[in-house]
Amino acid sequence: MEEKKIPKTLDEAYRLRDSAVAIPERDFYQEHVYRLRREEYRARGIRTEISARRRERQSALEFSREMFFMEVAEIMRRRGDGQGSGYERASREEIRRYTSRLDTHAFLKQLASPHSGAVELYRRNYLELLRLGKSPREAYYLSRVVGLAGEAEFRGIRDNVHRTGYPKGRLPYVVEKTAIQIRDLPGGMILILLTFFASLFAFVWATDAWGQASPGTIVFVGLGLIAAGGLMLVSAVFIVTFIRSINK
Repeated sequence: MEEKKIPKTLDEAYRLRDSAVAIPERDFYQEHVYRLRREEYRARGIRTEISARRRERQSALEFSREMFFMEVAEIMRRRGDGQGSGYERASREEIRRYTSRLDTHAFLKQLASPHSGAVELYRRNYLELLRLGKSPREAYYLSRVVGLAGEAEFRGIRDNVHRTGYPKGRLPYVVEKTAIQIRDLPGGMILILLTFFASLFAFVWATDAWGQASPGTIVFVGLGLIAAGGLMLVSAVFIVTFIRSINK
């Protein structure tokens, strides 16, 4: 077995770690990065291992985010070849906006559930959908709807998107996409809850007023009853969709 080189400087440890081809080899040099970083901290009077590991984790997250954005840019560059600079100018802001939004959502999801692998799964969703020819906006909402799907499930979903444009069906996708759009708004969830309770109050009031309504007003009370019931049903569907999306 080939003996692994022991790095003597932090730069050398980084270089050996980043050039490693196997995960055990990368982990081996990552431990040396921690060791040399601890030595640097001790020389500066910082006597804690947590600081070294925290700094390395932050560096790894920033590096992975940068690589993700570069991969997105490369996919969109290849797609934009031959379509002119007007296409690139028009789509650059959209690429930046939805890629950042997707990655931020993925990090927040993984922060809430560290073992979910949310960052890698959402990035996989987004990149694969871009490769299918979806725009960054479409890829963002489709990625959110797909959520934390396993590899086998994702392959089936990707085939459905390729054939029909939707993960499972048009109506479920439209409902979930609309729910995500509302949820992304500041106070969107609060707005839906207020709508539900306001429509519930209006429905109860219209029900009580039905028995006391005169022939001239019974039509208006009936229309109010139908409108309040419909609004309550729609907001209830969105609330259930919000709850289901928590695990996605």
